[in-house]
Amino acid sequence: LQAMILPASKEEGILIKKRYAVFNEDGTLAELKGFEIKRRGELKLIKVFQAEVFDKFLHGSTLEECYAAVASVANRWLDLLDNQGIDISDSELLGFISESSTMSKSLVDYGEQKSCAVTTAKRLAEFLGDSMVKDKGLHCQYIVAREPQGTPVSERAVPVAIFETDAEVAKFYLRKWCKVSTEANIRFILDWSYYKQRLSSAIQKIITIPAAMQKISNPVPRVLHPDWLHKKVREKDDRFRQRKLRDMFSPLNKDMGMHNLNGTGDIEDLLTSDKGLRKTTASHGFNIGKENHPNGSPSAKASLGHCKNQQKSVIRSNEPLRDDSADEIVDRSTDYQGWLEARKRKWKYVREQKKRRRLGAAASSEGPSNNLFSARNVSQLHGNSRNRSTFFQKQELSLFRSHWQIIQLAPSTLPGRFFAWVVAEGIMFKIPINVPRVFYLNSKAPITDEFPGRRVKKILPHGKPSFNLIEVVTSEEQFRAEGRKLAAHLAEPDVEGIYETKIPLELNAILQIGCVCKVDKSAKKRNIQDGWDLAELQMKTTAEFSYLEQTVSFFYLYHSVSEGRAVYVMYFPTSLRVHAVVINPFRNKELSPVFLEKQFRDACQTPDPLHENLTFQVDYHTSMDAGSKYVQRMLLEYRQQHPGPVIGIIECPKLQAIRESVRALDDFPCVTIPCNARDNNYQALGWQATAGRTSMQRCAASTQWFNERISLARYAHVPLGNFELDWLLFTADVFFSRALHDQQQGTMDI
Repeated sequence: LQAMILPASKEEGILIKKRYAVFNEDGTLAELKGFEIKRRGELKLIKVFQAEVFDKFLHGSTLEECYAAVASVANRWLDLLDNQGIDISDSELLGFISESSTMSKSLVDYGEQKSCAVTTAKRLAEFLGDSMVKDKGLHCQYIVAREPQGTPVSERAVPVAIFETDAEVAKFYLRKWCKVSTEANIRFILDWSYYKQRLSSAIQKIITIPAAMQKISNPVPRVLHPDWLHKKVREKDDRFRQRKLRDMFSPLNKDMGMHNLNGTGDIEDLLTSDKGLRKTTASHGFNIGKENHPNGSPSAKASLGHCKNQQKSVIRSNEPLRDDSADEIVDRSTDYQGWLEARKRKWKYVREQKKRRRLGAAASSEGPSNNLFSARNVSQLHGNSRNRSTFFQKQELSLFRSHWQIIQLAPSTLPGRFFAWVVAEGIMFKIPINVPRVFYLNSKAPITDEFPGRRVKKILPHGKPSFNLIEVVTSEEQFRAEGRKLAAHLAEPDVEGIYETKIPLELNAILQIGCVCKVDKSAKKRNIQDGWDLAELQMKTTAEFSYLEQTVSFFYLYHSVSEGRAVYVMYFPTSLRVHAVVINPFRNKELSPVFLEKQFRDACQTPDPLHENLTFQVDYHTSMDAGSKYVQRMLLEYRQQHPGPVIGIIECPKLQAIRESVRALDDFPCVTIPCNARDNNYQALGWQATAGRTSMQRCAASTQWFNERISLARYAHVPLGNFELDWLLFTADVFFSRALHDQQQGTMDI
């Protein structure tokens, strides 16, 4: 194997799988997989470029020379596009830039779908007749024209067959399709920028991005680096960046590792190693004795002598055992069983040797000089691990000794388990909480053991008599599994009714712990991710403990969408930034930072000095996927810059859809603002200005809404992110439910 060429991705953090080129030692191509050169219908321009460029990676004796060789190929094909193929004939040019696709269905079956192949088939039917495209399997070969400008690429496909017809017919249809009145020849109508972008994309993946990651200046300056690559290169060159573990260690040779197997010990063996012990006794024991007795008194000599005797005893305890199996050489391929027995004896010997070392270390630590050398070694050896464990212990202790300010109870994929976003001692946690299912069964007959529970006294709704009222507490998973058995009980004549089976678990948890709670003193200490049961948490009033009294950072994300057009706006009050992302397939740009700033200041009801320092930025993308990825990067950067408690305020038509496209939102508790449906009805013309004005009005009102919602959460004793759409009715329901529970009254299933 002489070389292996791996392409890079144009997107940050995304890897390309199953795409590589491998060369043998003699320079021949051993395997090529995944590249465009292997695909049918791809641009011949890209195929020929890749066919010429791969073997150029074998040229040169340095990286610079290698990339200079491959760059010469890229520059030659870029020159072809820059001078619009002046050195080749029209037929050769068509061969390089045409693409082809075979339609698996007939044209009628595609309906309203839009693609280059469908547009080509429709235009073939115009001048060849419908009978030519009625069957499936039509081979569509086309080029991409630059007219009409502003339309998608799929609507600018021109069939290559038009250039093979009569000149007058070709001129008529080219003028019709491209909507031009001048001479319509192939070099005039071609979208040269489109083909240059296609070639530049291949050059970036194979040449320029890998060169930048290997600290080589751009070998093809005409192909610019993506914005994220500059940041990546700066991080690699930063000499103050945090080092990775793999940068500090190198792999050990296998033969050397087997050779040194006898000397392998546990980390605690470092305390009794010959080198470490000699260094400790020489430096610490003598200096301490000398400090107390400057003139070298007998007590200092006695202390030093005691350390030497102790050192000898430890060394004697660590003398290696005689290993009879060390000299055994058994061929595994001829006598596997004998080889295995020899290895077992070897392993047993190593295990006994480690045990003797540990026993020797324990014996050596007993004595008057224990504090002299042993304590210092232990503190140096285990300092880092103790710091790490102390960090996690402090976090766990903060949850036990401090009250929880619950931001939101979010459901998980497991039934009965919720994730509580909690602020405790200024740190935000995401803690699993198990919420049980509690219901009541009122039976005239004695209750069997099928539904274990305890008998309680409660006032049933509508004046229903209470016979044998049993409170059943079970997990939600078991409750769902036993649903049929519960329905069978309800059908029995002895069962008067079953109550509170339809109460949502989220509401039950809110009623029990509210927005401020504390861990019960009887609860056992545990890891944060082990979770708590709802019964282990006690509600505390907002009069006893504060709830979000200190300023909590938040960001506001606004999103509106209509027929492939969309607007994202991110407002970061702590960073004093407003960032707008416009999704526009037609590429016309109508929004500017100056316009957004004016609309924001007009929307502010009261002037705020902080708003004077706000910065505004606008970015455009042509697809929803590209826009959501950009928002994802923005939120990840904000998370790195603000590691403290941060709350996300989201105003969008479909929360689940935006959470799936922007996965960074999973790192924040997300509180939703009800979306106005009219925000998503864009007009045909001038929609960007209208959407930008509306988004700035929503941004300006977000801070006041956030502060008012915190006040409402304190008043209703409900977590900030758990209010329903009709918050007024929901607050009344919570107050009424708590009053019923205080009066020992139940609610009836409907």
